[in-house]
Amino acid sequence: MTSFLLRAAIRNNAFWCDAVCKAQGSPGEFTSTLWFHRRDTPPFYPDVITLTETDGEAVEAIVTVINSEKRDWAVKDSYSALDLAPLGFTMLFEAEWIGMWRPTLTPSPFTWKRMENAADLARWEAEWAKANGPVTQTIFTEPLLHNPEIAFLLGFEHDQPVGGGILNHHGGVVGHSNLFAGGGRVEAIRRGMIAQAAELYPGEPLVGYERGDDLDEALRTGFELLGPLRVWLKEA
Repeated sequence: MTSFLLRAAIRNNAFWCDAVCKAQGSPGEFTSTLWFHRRDTPPFYPDVITLTETDGEAVEAIVTVINSEKRDWAVKDSYSALDLAPLGFTMLFEAEWIGMWRPTLTPSPFTWKRMENAADLARWEAEWAKANGPVTQTIFTEPLLHNPEIAFLLGFEHDQPVGGGILNHHGGVVGHSNLFAGGGRVEAIRRGMIAQAAELYPGEPLVGYERGDDLDEALRTGFELLGPLRVWLKEA
Protein backbone atom coordinates (compact mmCIF):
# COMPACT_ATOMS: atom_id res chain seq x y z
CA MET A 1 0.00 0.00 0.00
CA THR A 2 1.27 3.45 -0.88
CA SER A 3 2.19 5.34 2.25
CA PHE A 4 0.66 8.65 3.22
CA LEU A 5 4.11 10.22 3.30
CA LEU A 6 4.92 9.09 -0.27
CA ARG A 7 1.66 10.48 -1.62
CA ALA A 8 2.23 13.71 0.30
CA ALA A 9 5.80 13.99 -1.02
CA ILE A 10 4.63 13.62 -4.62
CA ARG A 11 1.81 16.12 -4.20
CA ASN A 12 4.13 18.57 -2.43
CA ASN A 13 6.68 18.32 -5.24
CA ALA A 14 4.02 18.99 -7.86
CA PHE A 15 2.80 22.08 -6.02
CA TRP A 16 6.40 23.29 -5.66
CA CYS A 17 6.99 22.95 -9.41
CA ASP A 18 3.72 24.78 -10.01
CA ALA A 19 4.74 27.55 -7.61
CA VAL A 20 8.01 28.09 -9.51
CA CYS A 21 6.10 28.38 -12.80
CA LYS A 22 3.34 30.50 -11.28
CA ALA A 23 5.93 32.97 -9.93
CA GLN A 24 7.00 33.46 -13.54
CA GLY A 25 3.41 34.24 -14.48
CA SER A 26 2.66 30.86 -16.07
CA PRO A 27 1.13 28.29 -13.69
CA GLY A 28 0.64 24.68 -14.69
CA GLU A 29 -2.54 22.62 -14.60
CA PHE A 30 -3.71 19.81 -12.32
CA THR A 31 -5.88 16.85 -13.31
CA SER A 32 -6.76 13.77 -11.28
CA THR A 33 -3.68 11.98 -12.64
CA LEU A 34 -1.16 14.66 -13.63
CA TRP A 35 0.36 18.05 -13.08
CA PHE A 36 1.54 19.46 -16.40
CA HIS A 37 2.70 22.65 -18.05
CA ARG A 38 1.74 23.49 -21.63
CA ARG A 39 4.82 25.63 -22.27
CA ASP A 40 8.50 25.09 -21.50
CA THR A 41 9.25 24.92 -17.79
CA PRO A 42 12.39 26.44 -16.24
CA PRO A 43 15.66 24.44 -16.37
CA PHE A 44 15.75 21.34 -14.13
CA TYR A 45 11.93 21.27 -13.86
CA PRO A 46 9.67 18.64 -15.46
CA ASP A 47 6.81 19.38 -17.82
CA VAL A 48 4.64 16.55 -16.45
CA ILE A 49 4.40 14.93 -13.00
CA THR A 50 2.29 11.83 -12.43
CA LEU A 51 0.12 11.96 -9.31
CA THR A 52 -1.26 8.40 -9.30
CA GLU A 53 0.01 4.84 -9.63
CA THR A 54 -2.51 3.85 -12.29
CA ASP A 55 -0.29 3.33 -15.30
CA GLY A 56 -3.00 3.04 -17.96
CA GLU A 57 -4.74 6.27 -17.03
CA ALA A 58 -1.44 8.11 -16.61
CA VAL A 59 -0.06 7.02 -20.00
CA GLU A 60 -3.28 8.00 -21.74
CA ALA A 61 -3.19 11.42 -20.10
CA ILE A 62 0.50 11.87 -20.97
CA VAL A 63 -0.16 11.03 -24.63
CA THR A 64 -2.85 13.69 -24.74
CA VAL A 65 -0.54 16.30 -23.20
CA ILE A 66 2.57 15.63 -25.30
CA ASN A 67 0.53 15.56 -28.51
CA SER A 68 -0.63 19.10 -27.78
CA GLU A 69 2.74 20.59 -28.79
CA LYS A 70 5.85 19.32 -30.59
CA ARG A 71 8.80 20.09 -28.29
CA ASP A 72 10.99 18.43 -25.68
CA TRP A 73 8.99 16.88 -22.84
CA ALA A 74 10.30 15.77 -19.43
CA VAL A 75 8.03 13.50 -17.38
CA LYS A 76 8.51 12.75 -13.69
CA ASP A 77 7.16 9.22 -13.25
CA SER A 78 6.48 9.65 -9.56
CA TYR A 79 5.80 6.00 -8.77
CA SER A 80 8.36 4.55 -11.19
CA ALA A 81 5.40 2.71 -12.68
CA LEU A 82 5.44 3.64 -16.37
CA ASP A 83 7.21 2.38 -19.48
CA LEU A 84 7.34 5.45 -21.70
CA ALA A 85 9.88 4.02 -24.17
CA PRO A 86 7.14 3.07 -26.67
CA LEU A 87 6.18 6.78 -26.76
CA GLY A 88 9.71 7.77 -27.75
CA PHE A 89 11.00 8.62 -24.27
CA THR A 90 14.36 7.67 -22.82
CA MET A 91 14.94 7.37 -19.08
CA LEU A 92 17.03 10.30 -17.84
CA PHE A 93 17.60 9.12 -14.26
CA GLU A 94 16.17 7.19 -11.33
CA ALA A 95 15.93 8.46 -7.75
CA GLU A 96 14.24 7.76 -4.43
CA TRP A 97 11.62 9.72 -2.53
CA ILE A 98 12.72 10.26 1.07
CA GLY A 99 10.88 11.32 4.20
CA MET A 100 11.33 12.13 7.87
CA TRP A 101 8.33 12.12 10.18
CA ARG A 102 9.73 14.30 12.96
CA PRO A 103 12.48 16.75 12.01
CA THR A 104 14.28 17.88 15.13
CA LEU A 105 15.53 21.32 16.09
CA THR A 106 19.23 20.72 16.80
CA PRO A 107 22.12 23.17 17.06
CA SER A 108 23.81 24.06 13.76
CA PRO A 109 27.39 25.26 13.32
CA PHE A 110 26.08 27.78 10.81
CA THR A 111 24.09 31.00 11.06
CA TRP A 112 20.99 30.79 8.88
CA LYS A 113 19.32 33.59 6.97
CA ARG A 114 16.04 33.55 5.08
CA MET A 115 16.12 35.39 1.76
CA GLU A 116 13.68 38.32 1.80
CA ASN A 117 14.23 40.49 -1.28
CA ALA A 118 15.63 40.56 -4.82
CA ALA A 119 19.18 41.25 -3.64
CA ASP A 120 19.00 38.30 -1.23
CA LEU A 121 17.69 36.05 -3.99
CA ALA A 122 20.47 37.10 -6.35
CA ARG A 123 23.04 36.22 -3.70
CA TRP A 124 21.39 32.86 -3.03
CA GLU A 125 21.33 32.07 -6.75
CA ALA A 126 25.00 33.01 -7.13
CA GLU A 127 25.94 30.56 -4.37
CA TRP A 128 23.64 27.86 -5.75
CA ALA A 129 25.17 28.29 -9.23
CA LYS A 130 28.64 27.58 -7.83
CA ALA A 131 27.46 24.05 -7.10
CA ASN A 132 25.25 23.55 -10.16
CA GLY A 133 26.98 25.54 -12.88
CA PRO A 134 25.80 28.72 -14.59
CA VAL A 135 22.16 28.90 -15.67
CA THR A 136 21.26 31.25 -18.51
CA GLN A 137 17.47 31.10 -18.01
CA THR A 138 15.53 32.49 -15.06
CA ILE A 139 14.34 29.83 -12.62
CA PHE A 140 13.44 31.57 -9.35
CA THR A 141 11.70 34.94 -9.14
CA GLU A 142 10.99 37.35 -6.29
CA PRO A 143 7.27 36.44 -5.82
CA LEU A 144 8.43 33.13 -4.32
CA LEU A 145 10.00 35.07 -1.44
CA HIS A 146 6.65 36.65 -0.56
CA ASN A 147 5.00 33.29 0.10
CA PRO A 148 5.26 32.45 3.84
CA GLU A 149 5.12 28.74 2.97
CA ILE A 150 8.34 28.95 0.92
CA ALA A 151 11.77 29.68 2.40
CA PHE A 152 15.03 30.22 0.52
CA LEU A 153 17.76 29.68 3.11
CA LEU A 154 21.47 30.42 3.17
CA GLY A 155 23.87 29.17 5.84
CA PHE A 156 26.86 31.28 6.90
CA GLU A 157 30.14 30.43 8.61
CA HIS A 158 32.23 33.40 9.77
CA ASP A 159 29.93 35.66 7.71
CA GLN A 160 30.65 33.69 4.53
CA PRO A 161 27.92 31.65 2.77
CA VAL A 162 28.68 27.93 2.81
CA GLY A 163 25.45 26.35 1.54
CA GLY A 164 21.70 26.42 1.59
CA GLY A 165 18.49 25.14 0.09
CA ILE A 166 14.74 25.66 -0.24
CA LEU A 167 11.83 24.59 1.96
CA ASN A 168 8.22 24.59 0.81
CA HIS A 169 5.28 23.84 3.09
CA HIS A 170 2.23 22.33 1.40
CA GLY A 171 -0.16 19.46 1.96
CA GLY A 172 0.84 18.79 5.55
CA VAL A 173 4.52 18.22 4.75
CA VAL A 174 7.62 20.32 4.08
CA GLY A 175 9.51 19.70 0.87
CA HIS A 176 13.25 20.34 0.88
CA SER A 177 15.10 20.79 -2.39
CA ASN A 178 17.96 22.52 -4.19
CA LEU A 179 20.34 21.75 -1.35
CA PHE A 180 23.91 22.84 -2.02
CA ALA A 181 27.13 23.12 -0.02
CA GLY A 182 30.82 23.61 -0.48
CA GLY A 183 33.93 22.29 1.16
CA GLY A 184 32.56 18.90 2.24
CA ARG A 185 29.75 20.47 4.25
CA VAL A 186 26.80 18.75 2.53
CA GLU A 187 25.76 16.63 5.51
CA ALA A 188 26.11 19.55 7.94
CA ILE A 189 24.05 21.78 5.63
CA ARG A 190 21.33 19.15 5.33
CA ARG A 191 21.20 18.76 9.11
CA GLY A 192 20.91 22.54 9.32
CA MET A 193 18.05 22.50 6.80
CA ILE A 194 16.31 19.81 8.87
CA ALA A 195 16.58 22.04 11.94
CA GLN A 196 15.30 25.04 9.97
CA ALA A 197 12.29 23.02 8.84
CA ALA A 198 11.57 22.06 12.45
CA GLU A 199 11.78 25.71 13.49
CA LEU A 200 9.79 27.28 10.65
CA TYR A 201 7.12 24.57 10.27
CA PRO A 202 7.06 22.73 13.61
CA GLY A 203 5.50 19.28 13.75
CA GLU A 204 5.40 18.80 9.98
CA PRO A 205 7.17 15.85 8.24
CA LEU A 206 10.02 16.60 5.85
CA VAL A 207 10.14 15.09 2.34
CA GLY A 208 12.13 15.26 -0.88
CA TYR A 209 14.01 13.03 -3.31
CA GLU A 210 17.67 12.24 -3.91
CA ARG A 211 19.95 9.85 -5.79
CA GLY A 212 23.55 8.65 -5.71
CA ASP A 213 25.85 10.01 -3.03
CA ASP A 214 23.25 12.63 -2.03
CA LEU A 215 20.81 9.82 -1.23
CA ASP A 216 23.37 7.99 0.92
CA GLU A 217 24.11 11.20 2.81
CA ALA A 218 20.40 11.95 3.32
CA LEU A 219 19.82 8.51 4.80
CA ARG A 220 22.68 9.12 7.25
CA THR A 221 20.89 12.22 8.51
CA GLY A 222 17.75 10.26 9.39
CA PHE A 223 15.62 10.17 6.24
CA GLU A 224 13.89 6.95 5.24
CA LEU A 225 13.15 5.58 1.78
CA LEU A 226 9.58 6.07 0.59
CA GLY A 227 9.68 4.75 -2.98
CA PRO A 228 11.39 5.09 -6.36
CA LEU A 229 10.80 7.61 -9.13
CA ARG A 230 12.02 8.03 -12.68
CA VAL A 231 12.44 10.99 -14.99
CA TRP A 232 11.85 10.41 -18.70
CA LEU A 233 12.81 12.69 -21.60
CA LYS A 234 11.35 12.91 -25.10
CA GLU A 235 13.14 15.21 -27.50
CA ALA A 236 11.29 16.97 -30.30
